[in-house]
Amino acid sequence: MTAINQTLSQALPQFEHIRRYWDPVRKLHVAQILPGEVYVTKNHELISTLLGSCIAVCMRDKTKKIGGMNHFKLPKPANKGFDDENTNYGIYAMELLINEILKNGGNKINLEATVFGGGNMTKSLTADIGGKNTEFVLDFLRQESIPIIDRDTGHNAAQQIYYHPVTGKTFSVIKQNSSLEKVREEERLYMQRINAENENSGMDFF
Repeated sequence: MTAINQTLSQALPQFEHIRRYWDPVRKLHVAQILPGEVYVTKNHELISTLLGSCIAVCMRDKTKKIGGMNHFKLPKPANKGFDDENTNYGIYAMELLINEILKNGGNKINLEATVFGGGNMTKSLTADIGGKNTEFVLDFLRQESIPIIDRDTGHNAAQQIYYHPVTGKTFSVIKQNSSLEKVREEERLYMQRINAENENSGMDFF
């Protein structure tokens, strides 16, 4: 029987702050990203995140086998001069994900993407945040001429996403009960804060 190497591979320098752990079931290390985070790797490892109305884009250079994932909450800030480079916003999270793949040896013509999230988690809110996030990212990828090889969006439940950049394989696990309520509450509080900031600025946040 071949021994499994549980030694944690070195992360790329700019991503050493991301939490990584050994998954004994999948027999791989997993980089767990949070909202507003990006992770890019050349290692034989998984990247994972928990989604509601947020979007996670899994992207890789299919030839060089380098790729990563982001997790953003909204398409763009209300004020174009405010919160520049905050990766809670898709406009910055997408640029960072692409730039880091290219900076570490990827080629844009070889990029491919899978899109997850955009769920309808906060039915009490009038704004369809998940739908607007999905619309934004599909338009962004189309403008950048990056093909979408798969898409799993619009659920009414939380999704735990797993991505293996070396092989390009993705899968998701639908979460119910405590995980679902946790995501809903986090998104409700987040949108309350965004709505308050939006009212103070007098601007639309999309």
